[in-house]
Amino acid sequence: MKKLFVVLIVLAVGSMAYAQKKPKISQAEKLRSDGELGEAKNIIDAAIEHEKTKDDGKTWYYRGLIYASLDTTSNPNYQNLATNPLKTAMEAFAKADELGKSEYFISDANGLPLLKTQQIQTLWGYYLNRGVEEYQADNKDEALMWLDKTKIVQPEDTTGYIYGGSIALSAQNYEAAADNYYTLINDLGYKGKDPYTSLIYIEATVNKNDEKALELIRKAKEQFPDDPSFTKSEISALIRMGKAGEAKEGLKEAIKTEPNNPVLYFQLATLEEELGNVDAAKEAYAKSNEVDPNYLNAAFNLAVLYYNEAVNLITEKNNLGISSAELKKAKEMQSEIDDRLKKALPYWEKVLELKPDERTALETLQYIYLQEKEYDKAEEMKAKLDALGGEEEGE
Repeated sequence: MKKLFVVLIVLAVGSMAYAQKKPKISQAEKLRSDGELGEAKNIIDAAIEHEKTKDDGKTWYYRGLIYASLDTTSNPNYQNLATNPLKTAMEAFAKADELGKSEYFISDANGLPLLKTQQIQTLWGYYLNRGVEEYQADNKDEALMWLDKTKIVQPEDTTGYIYGGSIALSAQNYEAAADNYYTLINDLGYKGKDPYTSLIYIEATVNKNDEKALELIRKAKEQFPDDPSFTKSEISALIRMGKAGEAKEGLKEAIKTEPNNPVLYFQLATLEEELGNVDAAKEAYAKSNEVDPNYLNAAFNLAVLYYNEAVNLITEKNNLGISSAELKKAKEMQSEIDDRLKKALPYWEKVLELKPDERTALETLQYIYLQEKEYDKAEEMKAKLDALGGEEEGE
């Protein structure tokens, strides 16, 4: 028994002596490259504690590579060796940058340098591709998990947030969608419309928070002043909040200050239309078009108003019977229909002048010209439509 005790002491002393040896960080990287992640991790974990290697930037660079490999490995023997290995990897890369003055690299299979920045970009691409693959397989939760990793690797890149928001929204995971979209517009300065549109929907429809929705709408209007959809959203929110009168008075005061601002007349017209005040809406749209004859939105909306009135009359007329009274009424209605179409015509022509490939304008003008028996012009519209080709799928 005494002899055995002596042997154990000798082994313990030997073990202590081994533990104090300087870890070979290049060996850790070689083991990682060979797929021996467990041994690589043990060496690099010791290296960040050892006096001679803990302040070496390369130690932390290799630690980043090893822990990134632990996060991406498909080998089940290594998948649970660390908690949150990706976070550890990125912290290690940051520490390496703090300690080192030059770019870190390893050699690829051809002996060429593979820079740390390239490796991080590859890691980001790996997670993004996995997210897309899972989404295409309809595994939305898994897709979001992989996309969240892209944000850890490159938190300033907008791609993961854009995809993440879209996928979360389609999965009705509104909290995750909002997190992605708020990060885009508040933290990353993203300028696209989709995050605003989605957030407005989430706040107004899902969360029933019109105050928050209105705040987003007004921010969107500042970013995209020429987009009428945000004006309509603002008006709808104000009406839901019982503030339609406030909105109208505010617009009228603004018009007094800026009487030559076509956008203000357009906004007033949109509000009047939303409230069902069609004649007031027409007047405001016409004023907007008078102030700026090239203001497409006003011309388009006024054209639609008059044309829709004609369509509604046509529908009503077609539902009439064949009695003498009804035939008389149909004749009278035809006069009203012609009047609405004639009033719509110059605005549709203006739309087409401002936007020559506007399909809706071409189709509507073709119909109106036929009704007005201007067959040459109708043929001209048909030729332009043919030149545009068929509508793209999904339009």
